[in-house]
Amino acid sequence: MILQKAAGYYAKGLTYQEIGKLMDISPRTAQRYVKEAGGNQQDREKTKRQRAFDLHAQGFSYSQVARKLRVSKTTVYLWHRKVKEQSE
Repeated sequence: MILQKAAGYYAKGLTYQEIGKLMDISPRTAQRYVKEAGGNQQDREKTKRQRAFDLHAQGFSYSQVARKLRVSKTTVYLWHRKVKEQSE
């Protein structure tokens, strides 16, 4: 249960330090929990992309979305451009 909770926070884009504070554990323990639960970077990036689209749809600029998700503005732009190209 605790492993899945940590992995869920990680998938939402939280850092190990933030997860540790929420769960009252060390960042290293949070990292181990995520690893044991099978959380991986690829799942996290997919979730970040989805969150980027949601935030942009709510009216946030690429810069604001990038700051919230801790990625570069260029990354957010490229995610949107790729989807736009696929839909054409």
